[in-house]
Amino acid sequence: MTQNNDINKIENIVDSFDNAMKKGFVSGLILFVLEKETGHGYKIAEEIDELTVGVFQPTVSTLYPLLKSLSEKGLIDCIEVDDSGRQKKIYEITSKGKETLKMIIQKHQIMTESIKSIILSTLDMTDETEPSFLEDIERLISLPQMELIGAQSPESKVEILEYHKKLLEERIKVMQKNLRAIDDILIKLEKKQRTGDIEHSSNKSLIINNTGGK
Repeated sequence: MTQNNDINKIENIVDSFDNAMKKGFVSGLILFVLEKETGHGYKIAEEIDELTVGVFQPTVSTLYPLLKSLSEKGLIDCIEVDDSGRQKKIYEITSKGKETLKMIIQKHQIMTESIKSIILSTLDMTDETEPSFLEDIERLISLPQMELIGAQSPESKVEILEYHKKLLEERIKVMQKNLRAIDDILIKLEKKQRTGDIEHSSNKSLIINNTGGK
């Protein structure tokens, strides 16, 4: 029971971390969108959806708390304008927001370079390795969402998604192979355990019979 509780706690921590990562990424996307032009909440959501080709589809319930948080941090400004007699909130990025966005992009690049260096070091390779291989490593450790943001044409977005789809399919194949290997080991261990139980029962019966003979 304790073990199950521990697993549940770990799963909750992982879920919380995953949610925090998604919120952080969407916040960065909001800044990215607003750096190009001002917009209201619905338009920002549409832009994010289009940029990531539906990978991120922020709802009103998730978007507006993030807009409020970014506004409180001074990264964006919320301006109320009159639209046919109705008040509409328009958001625009601040100079602080632009600097923050620049830092986010730089940190992502630094993180990617660090992971690449670790991989190359592990493989005993250097940056002088074949360029195409280095590009494969960079794409392997990069987020497809970041690539999609930088893509200018529908064709390039399709290429990015096809590439990462292929990567995922290969990973699934490896995971399925590993699962089959684990199943084989489990079957052998369970068979061995059953054989051991039979031997243990036989030995126990023999001891009882010997005792009874005395």
